[in-house]
Amino acid sequence: MGEKALKRILLTICALGAVPAAAAPPAEAPAITITIRPEAATAEGAVPALDLTIIAEDIEAARGAPVVELPIEANTVVTSADDVQALSARDARGAVTLTPTDEAADDSNRTRLWHADRPIEGPLTLRYRVTIDADRPFISRPQYELRTGHGSFSGAANAFLILPADETARRVTVDWDLSAMGPGATGVSSFGIGDAHSAAPLVPGRIASTYYVAGRAGTYRSGSGGFFAGWAGDPPFSTDELMTWAADLHGFYGEFFGEAAASFGVFARPNPDNPGSGIGLTDSFAFTYGPESEIDDLRGLLAHEMLHAWVRSLDESMDRPGGLDRSWFGEGLAVHYQRMLPYRAGLIDADAFLDDLNKTAGRYYTNVMIATPNAEIPAGFWRDTRIRVLPYDRGSLYFASLDAKVREASSGKRSLDDMVRAMLAERRAGRPMDEALWRRLLRAELGQAGIEDFEAMLAGKTVLPPSDAFGPCFQRTTRPLRRFDLGFDPASLLSDPRAVRGLKPGSEAEKAGLREGDVITNTFSQDGLQADQEAFLTLEVLRGSEKLTIRYQPRGETVDAYQWEKTGAGSCSS
Repeated sequence: MGEKALKRILLTICALGAVPAAAAPPAEAPAITITIRPEAATAEGAVPALDLTIIAEDIEAARGAPVVELPIEANTVVTSADDVQALSARDARGAVTLTPTDEAADDSNRTRLWHADRPIEGPLTLRYRVTIDADRPFISRPQYELRTGHGSFSGAANAFLILPADETARRVTVDWDLSAMGPGATGVSSFGIGDAHSAAPLVPGRIASTYYVAGRAGTYRSGSGGFFAGWAGDPPFSTDELMTWAADLHGFYGEFFGEAAASFGVFARPNPDNPGSGIGLTDSFAFTYGPESEIDDLRGLLAHEMLHAWVRSLDESMDRPGGLDRSWFGEGLAVHYQRMLPYRAGLIDADAFLDDLNKTAGRYYTNVMIATPNAEIPAGFWRDTRIRVLPYDRGSLYFASLDAKVREASSGKRSLDDMVRAMLAERRAGRPMDEALWRRLLRAELGQAGIEDFEAMLAGKTVLPPSDAFGPCFQRTTRPLRRFDLGFDPASLLSDPRAVRGLKPGSEAEKAGLREGDVITNTFSQDGLQADQEAFLTLEVLRGSEKLTIRYQPRGETVDAYQWEKTGAGSCSS
């Protein structure tokens, strides 16, 4: 970045809010200690239950006010709230009686709140047990839920940890009691391998977004020690090769964004029904793999999820109730950078870059729901895969288009990168990283035209980056591609039982033998299907007492869709 460009960005940041004067060092934050004791695994490799002890300091709540909480349903995923047993609470005065109530934030998120019969005095100690259902069906949703198998368990904190119902930041300690699991057992959390501490105090919402795996778990630690991984099961790929690549990319991200966490963890577990699914977490992320998962297919996923350590959503709303209307920012940027930054780092080649870009572009430009306004995303996100992918696809192409316009307006002196770094600088300074800030940066770079483009994107206008938006080595073209089409009403998959409704005459589904009223018994991920023009969908169905397997390509009409290709320039041959 040139001196003038740097000065302009710094002036913009300063104009957004004065830097606060230095203050006296704050008092040491209160602590929360989480002790997890898994039961011994059964002969089948299932961990039946966890015994938990949580000690939290500085809980301030009047009599009858919520003291602690645990989601019942988090982004449509049913947690272990109903599997909590023998919950007890004590403080400095003795036993505390906790009374639960349930509250719904929206259709996808419900929380159980426990209210105390008196004010809390001193540290609050919770003890309880959580059972784990080894036969729980695999899901095609965020992988929060507790699962067990292969001699281990795994899950996100929001599925089983009862945490303070406040916004107090606490120093976190995770202690593992693996005595029941026998020699060789390992515990890994988002804070590190084995017993570990948080690098900084965390509010309960950030603690809830941590991950845990223990038992017969595989581990990886980078040479520097700051990057680590833990996984359940037996991945069909070289974990060392994949994690070494991810560690190199994580280091590049830290240099690019100008900040890096003291440590960063990656978690993996098997899900044959929904391999390649990922969730961003606090200084970590988790993904799923299947029996045929390959390293080349997982690199883009790891590149995307690691970005969420830096690129979260506006207002820190990522994965929170009511935050889906801002997912265009966090998810769109992550998709844009998941290919751009590995390509710049030399960690993927031009062919891999194009493959990732064209899957996004193909899914977007063939999407029959392409004009859905951003305001309608939350209502349809979990109901229709064609709506769910829009923040990812539309958002990423919006950022590519914006990057090209900023480069052109500044004669190549500034780019989207400068805007993103300015956003992150505001967040580090403790000021809001919100839509108002984004609009101010847009206006500073592009004037009113930047605001109008942004609002058009939110309204559902089709986004089309210029041909050279991705540099001189790539150019835009068109190719005939088929729209994604299940061949029946997607709402059928939300009913119970999942009976086919609205079967389309002449569709690939009907041609393959699917019939109105057939009950679909298997689960499958649709998001990846949309991006793969050659993919087949296999449905296991019940027709009366008859079990049938129906296989077809979920595609409909053919349309001309924008894609990118190599220019063939001499310096772009690789």
